Amino acid sequence: MDIRSYISSGILEHYVLGRLSPQEEAEVEKFAEQYPEIREELDAIEVAMEEYALLHGRMPPPGVLTAILERLHAEHKVAARPVGRRLRILGYAAGLLLAAAVAGLLAAYQMNRRQSADMAGLNQQMASLQQSCDSVQAVAQQLERSLDFVRQPATRAVVMQSTGLSPGAVATVFYNPESRRSLLGVGQLPPNDAEKQYQLWAIVGDRQVSMGVFDYQEGGEPLREVEFVPDANAFAVTLEDRGGSAVPTLEQMYVLGNNT
Repeated sequence: MDIRSYISSGILEHYVLGRLSPQEEAEVEKFAEQYPEIREELDAIEVAMEEYALLHGRMPPPGVLTAILERLHAEHKVAARPVGRRLRILGYAAGLLLAAAVAGLLAAYQMNRRQSADMAGLNQQMASLQQSCDSVQAVAQQLERSLDFVRQPATRAVVMQSTGLSPGAVATVFYNPESRRSLLGVGQLPPNDAEKQYQLWAIVGDRQVSMGVFDYQEGGEPLREVEFVPDANAFAVTLEDRGGSAVPTLEQMYVLGNNT
């Protein structure tokens, strides 16, 4: 059963207004018991119509409410189903006197449902757009902070050239001993696979000190923060097993540059 099509057909509104045959009403009540979505929608319609009738209703002419009550009482004996809320709704609605008012209510209700769905879609699009804007703004702010660091007088750009293992490989360490910060910018390296990672090294005297591991894929990346190592004489990048190595694999050194 297509529940959404059944709900949007208008049969539930006609049920609340008592415009269905006994067989059709029995079918609505059976579906309301089987499907929670139909029960919830039916309750929502009843509440909306009751509130509207309470707001706009007036005392019906003599005999109108009595006739409605007698009809509902007879139906209740035959079908043995609860009619308390429907009784109140029809009683108040009788005071409106004009069927056009009820038809207007149904049209407004359906329009509100459609507008709510449209609004939900627009809100979702706005949230997605806001998230994209926030991401772009975060990247722009990170780039601005990196440029400010690079422009500082104490920042030195140490270019690491290819060792010949991969012609054209190049990377740069931006090194600032005053602020004790370092940034790494990779110009070109062969992309690493899932089992390998690049590792950046600072050469201090005769020691090689790890400054961290990183992955690289084609397309370029923004400057990344790396560990600061004081008194570095040079920098190098090697390709190691994922997670890094305690000592550099010299046969896998891709770039090297002196900090002079």
